[in-house]
Amino acid sequence: MLLISVDSLRADHLSCYGYESATAPGVATSPNIDARLAGEGTLFEELISTTSWTVPAHMAMLSGQPDRVHGVLAPASRLPQGRRLLAESFQDAGWKTAGFFSGPNLHPYFGFGRGFDQYVDCTSMGVDAERFGPATNAERKELRAMEDASHHGNTGELVAGRFDEWLGGVDQNEPFFAFVHLWDVHYDYEPPAEFDVFDPDYAGDRAGDGIPNLMAKNVTDADAAHILALYDGEIRYTDHTISTLLDTLEAAGRLDDTLIVFTADHGEEFGEHGRYGHNKTLYDEVVHVPLVVRWPGHVAPNRRIAQQVSMVDLAPTLLELADLPADPAHWGHSFAGALLGPDEPAARPAPMELAIGRADPTKKRAPMEGLRTRDFKVVRERPGEKPVVFDLSSDPAEKKPLNVAHADERLELARTTWTAINALGATLSRETGSLPGELESELTNIGYLGGDE
Repeated sequence: MLLISVDSLRADHLSCYGYESATAPGVATSPNIDARLAGEGTLFEELISTTSWTVPAHMAMLSGQPDRVHGVLAPASRLPQGRRLLAESFQDAGWKTAGFFSGPNLHPYFGFGRGFDQYVDCTSMGVDAERFGPATNAERKELRAMEDASHHGNTGELVAGRFDEWLGGVDQNEPFFAFVHLWDVHYDYEPPAEFDVFDPDYAGDRAGDGIPNLMAKNVTDADAAHILALYDGEIRYTDHTISTLLDTLEAAGRLDDTLIVFTADHGEEFGEHGRYGHNKTLYDEVVHVPLVVRWPGHVAPNRRIAQQVSMVDLAPTLLELADLPADPAHWGHSFAGALLGPDEPAARPAPMELAIGRADPTKKRAPMEGLRTRDFKVVRERPGEKPVVFDLSSDPAEKKPLNVAHADERLELARTTWTAINALGATLSRETGSLPGELESELTNIGYLGGDE
């Protein structure tokens, strides 16, 4: 089994989801994903993430739990000892396991290395776990430099190479679980020249840096289109990286007997609601992510599933597909039966949360909570405030919040779900460190902490 997660990839910028660039019509952003995954597998039209930034979204993906339950909510949080992640089930069953991460937010400090025989650092600048609690000003400056460096350059080729090396040591008949995290779509947007093909007529000087500090009102139309084009170029480059991974499996004679799952942790905003980047809101541009499953002989080719599924459903689904025991700690529900059969998954609301900096509702930076179905979305900016409701059928862009009564059944469903998740989360242990003030400021500047608005 190969699980591929592309950081910051929104579903609606993939050509297999119907996207076409306004500045380069006819040029596909994801030709290899379109043909080799979606064309030969099943595409889910609506996978909803639990949040809009890397650490908690991946923790939900690998734990099968909403953010408040797994508890890794803030940049210094980490998964407490004894809490299990997906790879541990495969390792316990005797499978070979390996993880390849290319961004600092997947560092083993947070707990992501659990269950992997090898957890390989493919970042452009490795980050030492001990440096998350630096003691001196010099160490703090070095850590900030590492964080900044991770946003530059491309890492896809390194990831593909390390995966190739590892797979070469796996016996032909040995089951394996590999997790590949691809970081290049994440800002800064600096696609290699041969993939920077989506705005050939641009004559300005706007680069793909400084994204989390941008506001739409300060960006010209031409520059806004160019930023999108640079993002699309990174997608095209990452599509090439994924094709290389598939070539590696094919050369090893493992392509058609490997269950391949392609997804993302969160999306990206491009001014739809006034901002750029992520980790600021729970609009669909940051929580609607792709999901494609390829497994010849088991999963139907060229099939599309319209029913919404949640990020927390992924881990239980993969265990069932692998015929491994279910994990009783999983909050999510497996949709393996629908994937293997003709029916759609059962409808179930998708919970969302954005703990902006601190998970303490008494502080100004308090958790934003959300709930999404195919028809509507409910979002509460802060505890104690009245939630807003969007009718996704008539207002898919989420521009017109509805004025609904307190007893509205959509609000009741959201409150009931949030209460249940919070109650469960309150019973579980937490583990966190204290971020130094300078590091917290730097994480805010590069988009990992939300503001206090």
